[in-house]
Order: sequence, then C-alpha cells, then structure tokens
Amino acid sequence: MKAAELNGSVGSNPTLAAEHADGGGVVAASTHQVRQRPPLRALALSALLMLCGIVLVSMAELLDSNVPLLVVGLVVIALGLVLLGISLWIARVARVRVVLDEDGYLLQGRDVAETGKWADVGRVTRTHDRITLYHKDGTRVQLIGTRGVGSDLDALGADIAQRLDAHRGYGG
Repeated sequence: MKAAELNGSVGSNPTLAAEHADGGGVVAASTHQVRQRPPLRALALSALLMLCGIVLVSMAELLDSNVPLLVVGLVVIALGLVLLGISLWIARVARVRVVLDEDGYLLQGRDVAETGKWADVGRVTRTHDRITLYHKDGTRVQLIGTRGVGSDLDALGADIAQRLDAHRGYGG
C-alpha cells in the first residue's frame, strides 16, 4: 500500500487558507495551504540542551571561572540554539499546497507533487489532525495538519466533500 504523507505550512498564516478564484463556487479551482506539526521532540531536546549549558556556565562561574567547564557549557548552549533553528526552519519550509478543481486535486510540497482524479477516490476519512483520501486501487494520500487547528482541516475537508459530491452528481 502506498502512503504519501505530505506535511506543510502556510507562510505567516498558521491556518489553512482557502482562495477561491471567483469568490466561491465549485467550478473554480481553490487553493489551500496545509501546515505541518512542529517537531516537538527536537524542540524539547534543544530546550534541554540550552538548560544544561546554562547550568554548566553557572557552575563554571561558581568555581571561579573554570575555563574548560565554561567552554563546554557554551558549546552545549550553541548546540541547543542550532537544533532550535533547524527545527523551526524545517517546520517553516515543509508546506503542502492543495489545489482542488472539478476534475481532481494537486498536492504540491517542497520536493513532491502528486495529482489525483475524483473518479479514483473511493472514500475520505478525517481525524483530528489528518485527512486521508483512499483511492479505489488501494493507495492512499494523507494530508496531515497542525494539531489543535481543526477548523483548518474542516475547511479543506468541506471543500473536498463539496467537490466529490459535485463530481458524483450529488446535491445541486
């Protein structure tokens, strides 16, 4: 089973943004941006590294300027800052743009692009942090959003449901 996990973000907007070309409607393509969850373990590790570094620097000062301990403490603080910077950069650049139209969808990440047709989608499920499109051939596509921002995935899910209904001839 092929599972394509695409994570992403909206520039400075932490929520999914829907842009309708004609102010709404099913015919025009709409674009959504999906934001990735922040790397919590890496952020926690960077905080722990910086805390340990501060403790080492403080111990060096209490021991009358113990230079080797001071250097080790400063290196540990620097490692924590580097890990923090990398973690924030990864969360910022990992974005997925979702373009929906009457025929299907386009998922565009930093290095990945995937397309699909509504005719190939058998079902769609939604959990608190992801939307999964199950294709009739057994493959699936998962769109993972930020935890705690359910209304963002709600907007994307509602747009997907509207387009699937229109493609299948439901509703009017």
